[in-house]
Amino acid sequence: MTMIRTAALLAALSLPIAAEAQPTGFDDCENAWPAQLENLAIGENGEGIRTFYDGAVTLLQIDTIEPAAASGGFVVMMWTGSELSDLDRLCWVTAGHGGIDVDATTSSYDPAEGLTLSVPTSRHSQEDGSLIEGAIRFRLNVDAGTLTPLY
Repeated sequence: MTMIRTAALLAALSLPIAAEAQPTGFDDCENAWPAQLENLAIGENGEGIRTFYDGAVTLLQIDTIEPAAASGGFVVMMWTGSELSDLDRLCWVTAGHGGIDVDATTSSYDPAEGLTLSVPTSRHSQEDGSLIEGAIRFRLNVDAGTLTPLY
């Protein structure tokens, strides 16, 4: 019986670690630990910071250190509102990725849909260790205050 309890305890303790190793999608920054300032990965010359849409959108690269193979992510900050009295800043974070390259982010704008950003990513294959490159794509609508992942 003790062996079963020990196995159950070990399994329960491993769940948060396994969950953190998976990309988390986008979460509100308010209650998301990866968005904490200590996780910013900003170079001394401003590497890891990009602004778009006349400064209304900012990307900040983060590195949570652990788990080592999936410590990358970024924060999206966006100002909404047209008048100084009704400005609001929204914030989202995505974490649990391998490599993230905020500096190489590409953008396109469609007035009907909003600003589309593509952030390059990389991760190592669990099968053979090769590097797999990809991108996280999402659309921001500053007027509506929305972020829509594009899968």
